[in-house]
Amino acid sequence: MKIDTVANSGYTVVSVAGEIDMYSSPALRDTLLSLVKKKAAVVIVNLKDIKYIDSSGIATFVEALKKMMAYKGRLKIVNVPERVMEIFKFSKLDQVFDIYGSIEDAANS
Repeated sequence: MKIDTVANSGYTVVSVAGEIDMYSSPALRDTLLSLVKKKAAVVIVNLKDIKYIDSSGIATFVEALKKMMAYKGRLKIVNVPERVMEIFKFSKLDQVFDIYGSIEDAANS
């Protein structure tokens, strides 16, 4: 898995590529929680290049969302591949997370 973080005016984009599983999710967790520690107002997670996600990856997003909600931060997820979106829908997390079609849509919301 590869993680790139880019700070923009008003939001930070975290782009993730590869697979998010029990072996790689700790690195993603560290990245997201470091942004939470800084109280980032808006974090946009770009999943465009994700091939697979398991329950540990989903748990990482839920944990970050909960911690961000505590200080009124927003976690937005964008460019979700169809097979990953199926997991969000099956678990009803598509109703919990703010999911957008593009970084621009998320940044402007």
